[in-house]
Amino acid sequence: MLRELLNNSPDIWISDIESDFIPRFTRTIERFGDLQERTNFERCAEELGRTRAFWYWTGRGITIDTQRWYDRCRSHDWAGVLEGLFHCVHEQEISDSPRPWPEILWGDKTPAYMMDVPLLATLFPQARFVHLIRDPRDCGLSAEQAWGSAPLRTAQKWADRVRACRTAGKTLGPERYLEVRYEDLISDVTGKLAELFDFLGVPTPADAGRFLRVPENLGAARGAAHVVAANQQKWKTRMPATLQKKIERVAGDLLDDLGYDREHPQVPTQRLSWLQMNAYFVRDAWRQLAVTRHEQGGWIRGLRFLLVR
Repeated sequence: MLRELLNNSPDIWISDIESDFIPRFTRTIERFGDLQERTNFERCAEELGRTRAFWYWTGRGITIDTQRWYDRCRSHDWAGVLEGLFHCVHEQEISDSPRPWPEILWGDKTPAYMMDVPLLATLFPQARFVHLIRDPRDCGLSAEQAWGSAPLRTAQKWADRVRACRTAGKTLGPERYLEVRYEDLISDVTGKLAELFDFLGVPTPADAGRFLRVPENLGAARGAAHVVAANQQKWKTRMPATLQKKIERVAGDLLDDLGYDREHPQVPTQRLSWLQMNAYFVRDAWRQLAVTRHEQGGWIRGLRFLLVR
């Protein structure tokens, strides 16, 4: 949702595909050697071409020509190679861009990167980070509806990621890190967007609040062409009290810090055990495969898709 609200600005562009691969490749990029050398660049490009992001881009008709990618890199260090890649994607996603690439503030929306903010902040020293936080009880319901995921595992992952991201944000400071509650955004879209655009250093569009593209293909807001202001606090009527209590046990301290209501404020915070998390992982993996099987047209194709990283 936030991605497409930001994309409505002619000064900002974020691909509608989550990249997923940047931290993993960043940690081992030295194995490719000097990316200025074409053979090294092509080896890196070939391996990146096997990632899930490229699978999605290809499915949307976006093809990455290696020569064009190489030429689009303003530098051939790893950060420059990534910028060149996103430049190529931008040219095809936004063929009639109102701004030339050097004037565009480009970004990436991949929630899993919440655990890797220090790494990304070092890779891109000028980058700014917007952390959109949603009530974990509603996150749990949404993930369960979309993928069949266990709400309690979703809540533990939420707590781990939010803690890591907030810790990194304190180090980065307010010039590079901004927290926004999802509930505040959907309740005051224009006001919160004005704060966001100001933080990012670009003008607020006159039609702020519009989506560039319909952003949701899963969950309760699927297909919505505008912000669904009522898409919050569903846990109060749809989540069993026993599950509410379990999630508050996992994330209660963060709920308090972030100003969320609690039904069980006396419950102390306690992390799920390793055994519990792995049991939920197996359950969620099976359910995700069942969902993907229908999308990909078979068990084998669904499994192959899930194994691509």
